[in-house]
Amino acid sequence: MGLVPATGRKNRVRQTSCKQCGICCTKGGAALHGEDLFLLREGLIPRQDLITIRKGEFAHNPRTDRVQPTKVEIVKLRGTGTEWTCCYYDPLTRGCSIYEKRPLACKTLKCWDPEESLALVETDLLSRLDILEEDEPLQELVRAHNSTCSLPDFVSLSRALEEDTEQTVADLEASVNTDLSFRNKAVEDSEVVLREELFLLGRPLFQLLQPFGLHVFQEGNCLRLQWKRNT
Repeated sequence: MGLVPATGRKNRVRQTSCKQCGICCTKGGAALHGEDLFLLREGLIPRQDLITIRKGEFAHNPRTDRVQPTKVEIVKLRGTGTEWTCCYYDPLTRGCSIYEKRPLACKTLKCWDPEESLALVETDLLSRLDILEEDEPLQELVRAHNSTCSLPDFVSLSRALEEDTEQTVADLEASVNTDLSFRNKAVEDSEVVLREELFLLGRPLFQLLQPFGLHVFQEGNCLRLQWKRNT
């Protein structure tokens, strides 16, 4: 039998394990699920390392691969500085500093076979009220912030800015400053809130508005907004 002629193609070995490239860790910290509650209650993951994405915020949905409003509240591991890279990712070793106590989403993730992790998206997620003890006064703080500082309808926001720019910007300015005032008071009253603000209250509203072309500047003790159409 003669030799099989070379085709010029290299054999491709199917990936079956993590290569520790670190890409998944740089795309954002894991969302927390019911199974992860013991990690928080036992202090294995401190609340100061969490960030809350409130229901209705725009976020990347891995299942649809689109940025869209969240249907539920999501509590996840925070990023580093202004980046989304997971705070537990070590770029020197390209590894996880809490590997043995990593959340369910991290244990499940297989970039070469994503079906199992995609099935977790927006299912059995932990909320702030799930994580806080029932008798913790901070539960009332979360409820008060949700009531006093509700989020705008991000789905219709761009259209509202186009149709009635002046009134929409004025309404958003009022909401931004109400949110900021609430946060300042809460931080002044409690060192716990100072440490855990991003978990307890989520990101400030003025940050959430910037992708819509709303630029923030300070005037006296207030924040002002200026809208520029996204091109």
